[in-house]
This record gives sequence, structure tokens and C-alpha cells, in this order.
Amino acid sequence: MTDIDLLTSFEHCNLPWDEWNHLSHLRMAYLSLEKYGNKKGSQAIINGIKKYNNFHSDKKMTIVYHQTITLFWINTVKLRMHKFDSFSKFKINNQDIFDFSYIFDFYEKKMLYSDKAKIEFSKPNKEK
Repeated sequence: MTDIDLLTSFEHCNLPWDEWNHLSHLRMAYLSLEKYGNKKGSQAIINGIKKYNNFHSDKKMTIVYHQTITLFWINTVKLRMHKFDSFSKFKINNQDIFDFSYIFDFYEKKMLYSDKAKIEFSKPNKEK
């Protein structure tokens, strides 16, 4: 699937549920930030995930929308994306973030999965 196809299918909630994984989240975030800029892109990502999850509410979700996780990954992509002119180059040079467990270098699981962290951004509670 091309970058344009992925972003369009996500925005229209046509991306197959079984393809909505950590890789596609990061790819969508990169493409949204690239297309809309930091502020509008971040809002498009947040609204898009909520819309997509709502559209697919009949599916079993391990984690529903989570503010801290979403903003952590948006900020991680923002910090790293400016060195690259394509998602494929970004991915090759940032392999560490394509493993979801990277987030646990910054957050203790108990704090990350707390009710508070789900609804409002919580700063990392581990030193990196």
C-alpha cells in the first residue's frame, strides 16, 4: 500500500482492522505530520484515531484511545522525522521505535496504563 493509500484509507476508516498495528500507527503519524504540519497534524492524528476506533468499535481492542500513548508517539515521530524525506528512510533509520516496548524506556507500565494517563497526557516517569 502506498503512503497516500494508507493515509487516505485511515482517514476514511477503510484501512482493514487487521492492518491497524503499531507500524501503521507510526506510518500514519509520520504522513499526517508531513502533510498537515505539527499542530494540525497532531490534531488530525488524535481525531483520526478516535474516529477510526469508533468506526471499528465492534472489533476487540487491546487498548482504546489513550492520550499519553498517542502523544508520546506523536512527539517521538516529530523529534525524529525532520532528517528524512520519506517514511521508508525514516523507518530504516529509526528501528528502535518500531518496537512498541520502546515506550517502556520512558514509562513504568503501572503509570502508563493508569486511568489518568489514558485521559490526559502524563510525562514520562523514567529517566532515559
